Amino acid sequence: MDVVNLSEMPGMIDLLSRWHYEEWSDLYPDESREDFKAELANCLGSDSVPATFIAVENQALLGSISVLPRDMDIEEPWGPWLANFYVKPECRSMGVGRKLIEKLLAYCASNGIPQLYLFTPRTREYYERLGWETIRTTEYHGQTVDIMLRRL
Repeated sequence: MDVVNLSEMPGMIDLLSRWHYEEWSDLYPDESREDFKAELANCLGSDSVPATFIAVENQALLGSISVLPRDMDIEEPWGPWLANFYVKPECRSMGVGRKLIEKLLAYCASNGIPQLYLFTPRTREYYERLGWETIRTTEYHGQTVDIMLRRL
C-alpha cells in the first residue's frame, strides 16, 4: 500500500467524492456531491493547504485524508483541519487509517503547521489513542461532535 498526494492520481476524485458525500452529507446539509468534488479538486493546487492524500494498492483506492483551512462553520478562527479521513469499510482495522494520519501529520510538520484540529461525531476514542485532545463538545447540524486538537 502507498499513500500519495491526490495530485498524483486526480482521476480518483470522482469515486472519492462519492464516498465522502455518502459518509458525511448529513454534516454538510447545504452541500451537494459536486461541492464535495470541487473541494477535492481544490486540493490539487501547489499550496501546502489544502492538500489530500490517498491510500492506494494495485491502483485501487483504499482511503483518504486532507488538511483544509476550515472544516466547520464556527466562529473560532481555528485551523487548519484534518478532514476527509475515510477508509473503505472492508479495509478498516488493517492499518490504512493509521498510515494516512501518519502521512498527514508528517506533511503538516514539514510545512511548518504547528497544530491541527478535527471534529468527529463518532470516533473520539480512536483519535485520543493517537494523541489528540478533546477541546470542545458541541452540537453541529443536529449531531453532537467532539472538536479535537493535535499539536505537532
